[in-house]
Amino acid sequence: MLLNNNLYHIVDNQSLTVRFNAEHPIFAGHFPGQPVVPGACLVQISEELLSQKLDRPVQLTEIRNLKFRRVITPDMNISFNLNVNGDSCAVVILHLNEPYAQFTATYMCVDTDL
Repeated sequence: MLLNNNLYHIVDNQSLTVRFNAEHPIFAGHFPGQPVVPGACLVQISEELLSQKLDRPVQLTEIRNLKFRRVITPDMNISFNLNVNGDSCAVVILHLNEPYAQFTATYMCVDTDL
């Protein structure tokens, strides 16, 4: 399931900056009274943005060195820095140019005609 235009929407295609839908039901349970963006959603958003950047659907096949440095809340605009090298991608998730999360991933292109 794509999260774009549901959990988040892109506010700047150049910088890959996104804004969250603070009313999304996921925030009611994660966590009540103190909502945070789930780490799994950040990885999924990274995959969706990588697909957009490469102009083809991709699937992340391996995540390495995943580090969450700070909590990301739904009121934040965050940017995704995607550095592609062959079939690998280094991802840094930023807020106000400060790293909040990072990981490296291997990906493969997905044939949508199957």
